[in-house]
Amino acid sequence: MLRDINARGVVPVEVAEALPAAERCLTGEPRAPVDRAFLDEEHHRRYGRPWVLGRYIFEFAVDSGLRPEHRLLDFGCGALRFGAHAIAYLEPGNYFGVDRDLRSLEAATTYELPAHRLEDKRPRFLWADDFEFSHFATTFDWVIDFSSSLKLSEQRLELWIASLVDVLTTNGRVLTGPRLAGRVETYEAQGLMLARGPIVQACPLLEGHEFDSTSTWWEFVRI
Repeated sequence: MLRDINARGVVPVEVAEALPAAERCLTGEPRAPVDRAFLDEEHHRRYGRPWVLGRYIFEFAVDSGLRPEHRLLDFGCGALRFGAHAIAYLEPGNYFGVDRDLRSLEAATTYELPAHRLEDKRPRFLWADDFEFSHFATTFDWVIDFSSSLKLSEQRLELWIASLVDVLTTNGRVLTGPRLAGRVETYEAQGLMLARGPIVQACPLLEGHEFDSTSTWWEFVRI
C-alpha cells in the first residue's frame, strides 16, 4: 500500500478514488460538505491524550533545534495533532506526513488543513503500511515519532530504523517518545546514535487529570 497525497497539486487517481473529498480540498476544486464526524472532531479523541498534546510535541521539537528551513518527516502523522503546528511553522514544502490509517489522513486533508489555512504550505502525505520514505525523493533533517514505533514488532522496528537512516541527512535527528520502542543498542546498530535522553517534558495543561502530564523523549542522530 503506497499512496502519495500532494497538497494543492494533482492527486493520483488511486488516491482520488479512496479520498474524493481530500482530492477536492487539495486541488482547489469545490468542496463537498465536510464529513460530520470531522466537524464533531471525533478524530481529536482517538489518541489517548488530549489534542493539546500536539502543541507540546511541537514545542519540544523547536526547543530541540527544529527550524523553518528544515525538512520534517512526521511518522504516524494521524490527523495532524502535531502536524498542524509544524506545517504552520515550516517553510512551504518542508512537511511530510506518513500514516497507515486512511481515515486519519482524510481528517487531516479535508478538515484540519483548511481549518488552519495551511494549504499554501504544500504539505505532502503518504498513505502507507510500510517504510517507503524514499518515495518522497528527498532527505530529512528531522523525524518525529510519537507513539507510532511502539506498535512495531522487533523485526519491523529494525527495518523502520534502517529505512529512516536511508533518508536522513548526515546529523539528521530522530525524536521518539513517549517510550523507547527498543533497546538503544538496536538503534545504534542501524546507524542512529543516542544524542540525549531520556528527557522528561512537562505538559502543564494535562496536570490534575487522569492523563499523563509528562512525555519522555529520546533524541538520536544519524552519523
